[in-house]
Amino acid sequence: MMYEVLTYINDRGEKVRLAVDSVYHCNVSTDVDGISNVKNTVYKTSSMGQNGESYNGQKIEAKDIDIHGAINTMDKERAYELRRKLIKILNPEIGGRLVYEFGEFKRVIRCRVSGEVKPYRKNLFVQFDIPLECLDPFWREETEQKQDIASWIPCLEFPVEIPDDEGMEFAYREPNVIVDVYNEGDVQTGMRIEFRATATLHNPILLNVETREFIKINAEMKAGDIVTVETGYGKKGATLYRDGVTVDFYRKLDTDSTFMQLEVGDNIFRYDADDGVDMLEVSIYHDNGYLGV
Repeated sequence: MMYEVLTYINDRGEKVRLAVDSVYHCNVSTDVDGISNVKNTVYKTSSMGQNGESYNGQKIEAKDIDIHGAINTMDKERAYELRRKLIKILNPEIGGRLVYEFGEFKRVIRCRVSGEVKPYRKNLFVQFDIPLECLDPFWREETEQKQDIASWIPCLEFPVEIPDDEGMEFAYREPNVIVDVYNEGDVQTGMRIEFRATATLHNPILLNVETREFIKINAEMKAGDIVTVETGYGKKGATLYRDGVTVDFYRKLDTDSTFMQLEVGDNIFRYDADDGVDMLEVSIYHDNGYLGV
């Protein structure tokens, strides 16, 4: 039988599993509020003589998740130990993440304890309330999505035999300079873009073919260099990794560059460089964002 499971993991890696078969008993479907709720605020204006109001914009507010459960033991000493463990892991000074699972389906959201964690005895069991606040209100998949543009495709397989008169191809370069990055989430999302140089090149660029927005690095890249550009809210910036050292590279961004977002659905990108484009490899990473589970 499948049932819903929540696992809170703090940033030290300590875990609390909340489910109907857990010592921290919780029926997720009835004892948890907020995992699929969305609160939207609409910004609007009204002028004298205007009928109705004008739409200016909107935002999705932070998500509040409230969890109610009980420590599933009648042994008072054991219940005390489990209560102390719960309080220790749900330390409000430490951030964490909440993992939702239902069979093979899994989603993750960043969160922090907000308010008061309240273990209390009621009838025979110690019960508890856990208030969580998710400043980023979107659930994510457990791993990032990755899309490569112009990467090397391996050809070598074992066992291997190399013909004397022909040799063999160990790998070949993907010839495509255009890629469709598909955002299957519910909302637009930021990206992490990696420009990698296999030899010297100048001024790499990633262009959104439809919107004409772009990110351009006005700099020379040498073999082994990796320039990473983050476009997510609160993460915007650029860094250069060279010879084992990472340095800030924000000043090398072209002034007309924009921190592009992935719209829901298809996003068509093309890469280029002022010279040395054949020495350039590009990867785009992103997290799909979901309104609920």
